Amino acid sequence: MDAEKAFALLLLAVGLYASLLVVWPFFTYVALAVLLAYTLFPLQRQLAPRIGPRKSAVVLMLASTVLFALPLVLLLRVVVQQAVAAIESFQRADLGAELESLRQLSIELAGVDPLEYVDQALQEVAGIVQSGLGRVVGEASGWLGGLSKVTLGLTIFGFVLYYLLVDGRSAVAWVRRVTPLPQAVQDELIAELDRLTYAVLITTLVIAVVQAVLTGLALFALGFSNVLFWTVLAVVFGILPLVGSMFIWIPAALFLVATGRIFRGAALLVYGFGVVNLTDNYLRPVVGGRSAKLNPAILVLGMFGGLLVFGFMGIFVGPIVLGFTRALVRVVAREYA
Repeated sequence: MDAEKAFALLLLAVGLYASLLVVWPFFTYVALAVLLAYTLFPLQRQLAPRIGPRKSAVVLMLASTVLFALPLVLLLRVVVQQAVAAIESFQRADLGAELESLRQLSIELAGVDPLEYVDQALQEVAGIVQSGLGRVVGEASGWLGGLSKVTLGLTIFGFVLYYLLVDGRSAVAWVRRVTPLPQAVQDELIAELDRLTYAVLITTLVIAVVQAVLTGLALFALGFSNVLFWTVLAVVFGILPLVGSMFIWIPAALFLVATGRIFRGAALLVYGFGVVNLTDNYLRPVVGGRSAKLNPAILVLGMFGGLLVFGFMGIFVGPIVLGFTRALVRVVAREYA
């Protein structure tokens, strides 16, 4: 390698590192813009020939704001109100005797103390996600304490989303031109990246929402209050692997049994295991047919690892990074080993 080439590579490395430092403070906004642009791009492809790429991008951004952002703000307002009401109701309720009787019954029938089991399970899950959730909370606190950064981040999000919708094809074409890989290899890697993004983003969100809605309907039918709060919480739990909406309906069923409504509690358990959980088996092949080859180990490790490193957006970014790296290793081993 001659001195000129070595110097050019050194400049490239410095430029990439400096660019990473510039983008990193706004990683959440940039990642969200990229994922949303990926989701909206099929619509952009349909509208652009009719009204032009710039107008169609603006229309999609405004439609997304009206259909998603504004309802989300109103939903969060109601959820916060119901969360406060739920906390107050738990504080007023005296469930000590009921929970103790349920504990004794479990010890007599199964020889297992449910409190110890639940405590151990919660500690294991908390140990995994504590750091990531702590970062999410820290980010939220930073947003509340620095509204100027939030405003700047939203501005960056808007610009990135707009230009990805308008010039997304050009950006991909430019990356392909400057990438010194054969056409066939580039096609393989892009297809893998597209499949991973679709699998992680679309499939995960759809299944989490469906399971949460099914859980909310069951809680509403059984007479629980603050159902909207528990449904939104089930969506959050449903996004996390190994957690799911069962962290809502299993405690709800145990609560019903502890308060003497044994038939309702048993019915909720049967409904949860027989309907809510099985939706994953039926929906994943239908909604994420293109993601059938996604390794569950990569999905779980990527979600939890991404949560620790990147915060909430890491739930989606982590598996994509690991899956794409696996594809790179496979290509390098086959083509250049």
